[in-house]
Amino acid sequence: MPTSLRRSLDAALLDFAWSEWAQMGVLASAPGRSPWAQDPEALVVFALEVARDDPRLFDELLDWLLRNERLVSMRRLRSFAVDPQDRRLVDGALAWVDAHRPRARLRGRRQHQLSGEPVPLFTDSGFPMREPDPSFRSVGFVRPPVAPSGKSQAPDLRAPVNFAFRLRQVLGLGARAEVLRLLLTSAAPSMSTADLGAGAGYARRNVLDAVGALQEGGVVSALRGTGAQRFAIDRGAWAALLGLGEEELPEARAWPQLLGALVHIRRWLRDLESEERSDYMRASRARDVVDEITTRLSIADVEVARRPGIEAAWPDLERTVTAAVAALRAPAPRPPKRRPPTRRSDGTAVKLAR
Repeated sequence: MPTSLRRSLDAALLDFAWSEWAQMGVLASAPGRSPWAQDPEALVVFALEVARDDPRLFDELLDWLLRNERLVSMRRLRSFAVDPQDRRLVDGALAWVDAHRPRARLRGRRQHQLSGEPVPLFTDSGFPMREPDPSFRSVGFVRPPVAPSGKSQAPDLRAPVNFAFRLRQVLGLGARAEVLRLLLTSAAPSMSTADLGAGAGYARRNVLDAVGALQEGGVVSALRGTGAQRFAIDRGAWAALLGLGEEELPEARAWPQLLGALVHIRRWLRDLESEERSDYMRASRARDVVDEITTRLSIADVEVARRPGIEAAWPDLERTVTAAVAALRAPAPRPPKRRPPTRRSDGTAVKLAR
């Protein structure tokens, strides 16, 4: 069971990563057009992990970072790389960018306390290698050197998935662009400071400063009432400014929480395969893993299965994984409403019933 669940999860995550990056400028064919606004830094952290199963995706992501570094926030990358392994992957990628573009903004600067020998970066390490890439060797990973492919393009700012980049072109890199993205794409008519902080990827003080500046500029309105203060924005006015209809604004997703939870499950399933555990211990640990990701999945509006009894723990984990993966799929477009004809084929008017 762990192996089959891990394989199906890995396949789904790789498909999702390729689909998103194909729409964001990586050389690949996009199977469709995502209706949501993606979070670039959360997706980078996520993709650096899942692409360890696909060296081509990993290398094309490096090429994309080199081509589009001016659109990427290093502060947000570091904010979302909370796991030590994520930090090493991010710093290896940033060091690679720095090595291929001197004075690049994105630089790997952290010193990592490494113990033991470096480990293979890719899950399939059966390829010849004379010298390991020094950027990744410095953070404890071994992989062959890679040169930029030069195939990546700038993101198409008209695509919904690239909405964050469009706002950054208008407002620059910073908390204001992220606060606006969240307010413009949220399904809720208003958001609290806590809501904004969960997705902005900046410290609470930065978020408060950004909201305050936007409020003083007449862009954001504070709603007075009971409980936590909430903020709203005139979406119609901003949509018009961006040349969109209000209904054309992309959807929101809690990407840092959703993608982070899925990576957590992926890593645990891989570790589980290398351990010898009884069915009881495996089920007990599955229950713990569901508890560990419940908060993040709840923020992402993913239903978490948790029934009493240890015998339900593994099926609950499978149901939770299925629900989380389903959140990566865009809903099917609604068919347009068919209006009744107003004239018959002979040209005479049709009287519509009231």
